[in-house]
Amino acid sequence: MSKTDIDLIIGGPQGGGIDSAAQVVIRSFTIAGFESYGLREYHSNIKGRHSYFHVRIKEEPVRSLRYPIDMLVCLDGETPFVHMDDVTEGSIIVYDSDFENTKLEQVVTMEPETQKHLREKFQSLKVEPVVKNLMEYQKSRGVKVVPVSFRKLITDTLGQNKPPARYSNTLGASISMAMLGLPADITKSGIASVFGRKKEVVEDNEKIVDAAYKYVDSLGIKVNKLNVREYRERFMVTGNEAVGIGKVLGGLKFQTYYPITPAADESFFLEGHDYFEEAIENQNEQLRKTGVVIVQAEDEISAIAMAISGAMTGARTATATSGPGFSLMAEALGYAGINEIPVVLTLYQRGGPSTGLPTRNSQADLLFALNAGHGDFPRIVISSGDAEEAIFDAVKAFNYAERYQMPVIHIMDKVLANSFYVIDKVDSSKIKIQRWILPTSDTDEYLRFKFTETGISPMGFFGKQIFWLTGDEHNELGHITEDPETRDAMMEKRMKKLEIASKEIPLEDKLLVFGDKGAEIAIVSWGSNKGPILDAMEKLKAEGIKTRFVYLRLFSPFPSKEVAEALKGAKIIIDIENNYSAQAALVIKEYTGINVNKFILKYNGRHVTEDEVYKSIKEVLNGKDKVVMTSGA
Repeated sequence: MSKTDIDLIIGGPQGGGIDSAAQVVIRSFTIAGFESYGLREYHSNIKGRHSYFHVRIKEEPVRSLRYPIDMLVCLDGETPFVHMDDVTEGSIIVYDSDFENTKLEQVVTMEPETQKHLREKFQSLKVEPVVKNLMEYQKSRGVKVVPVSFRKLITDTLGQNKPPARYSNTLGASISMAMLGLPADITKSGIASVFGRKKEVVEDNEKIVDAAYKYVDSLGIKVNKLNVREYRERFMVTGNEAVGIGKVLGGLKFQTYYPITPAADESFFLEGHDYFEEAIENQNEQLRKTGVVIVQAEDEISAIAMAISGAMTGARTATATSGPGFSLMAEALGYAGINEIPVVLTLYQRGGPSTGLPTRNSQADLLFALNAGHGDFPRIVISSGDAEEAIFDAVKAFNYAERYQMPVIHIMDKVLANSFYVIDKVDSSKIKIQRWILPTSDTDEYLRFKFTETGISPMGFFGKQIFWLTGDEHNELGHITEDPETRDAMMEKRMKKLEIASKEIPLEDKLLVFGDKGAEIAIVSWGSNKGPILDAMEKLKAEGIKTRFVYLRLFSPFPSKEVAEALKGAKIIIDIENNYSAQAALVIKEYTGINVNKFILKYNGRHVTEDEVYKSIKEVLNGKDKVVMTSGA
């Protein structure tokens, strides 16, 4: 019996409840004991343009998405056009028949460039670009097409007083789950999980579920019933939420931000909770309420300045931003660097330059994170690749910031930020909070920048010790100086801390090596590409192709010796990244002298999938030096 492995896309207009529909699907399958993973893709306008959610459901943990998909649910007349190539023989399309006469030119929300590309495609197929003609074309390809009048079914179920558009998302999700064989009571449990606090909303949506299942039953289609697996409590989080959770577990007391996509969702999440509960030390059965202060600043310059000020008081402090906001923070980052202030900055990468692709994926800020701010000053740069890593890395970011008294940049990407993960309860025994060194005596003259063997000075608190902080070079007290010998000593003191960090940070936080460590084919990558690469490697292994994957986690201080050792003996080194210039490969060459000789890159702003990584690796092994991945809507 084949294992369950389903890829589903629900598409419709921005603001049309796509998020809620996807959550119903993910939560329902999770309640049924399955594993799932989903990603939200959306335009940068507030409402109207195409938005979709790509979900994958399996019996074992899900690490990536894939094409072609098994089912496409279309809530409007645009989705069938945009995703026409995402289905294949055996796939199912559920579409709203009220849009069947919609012509391509009538889809006013579609970008002109997209319309042009699609028009050319229809011309090559000799098919008039109308939804009903497209459905006939899909049938000729072996796709199962299921038309349903969403308006009629919703109105017949709830009456004329309920707006059909409000329930189209639930209807589409329910029809898909009915056709996939999920029991109706499980789908209703998913509804209750999403809308649980609104009794009338739950009741109306449960009626929609019943109508959807009845409709599918009336079609006479053979549906293979899915066996409900053993249920265990799980938690659904986005990458944004994972970082927020990690920060709270790591002792966050103060966070600043200015709204920017996709970073702002983390602060919105934290703002949505009046308080958090934490175990009282040595009394794990007791809980106490703990607050986190979240401040929306007037701009990103103010946000990082506030965060730096908070860190000076001894509070664990962070800020979060994305590309343009990070650009504005560069000068203040240098201020934190010269004054050895332990502030954490979470950088959510998105498509650039300038405003670029504000709601799309990218990994093109790596070099910027490593070099932002003028002059030489140390910073730690860490990267996460999934929700669990993001939680624990958020804790480690605070530990590193305080231990080494320097800014820490926790770098993410949009795919990770906007992905939905189903995870187990966080094991609090793995959370290790490390606090900084304090002055030994309140009576001694406090040398904030005291020269020490490690370069790490005793650090006190505003309001407790008296010390001076400026943006200028300074002596041990913090007083401004331009003395050349003191300058040399202070520069060396600050930079030496990177050497200490490099020795103390454990190997598993620097990099991980997956697969056959002796394989001649080595893959290097970072961030959210982790999952698709691991899945593609399994497919390659099944074909007898051995690979190793050097997954980079720490970029500053860069683990030169460890990376060189991990790549030792590789004849083919393939770099996989979401940027044009292969930035991680440039960093590897800079610090190790190793030339990466093959590249698989993607920079169209869309997520990387298992199938395109697999196909691209095969292309490289067949002689290509560079492959550009272009899939995505």
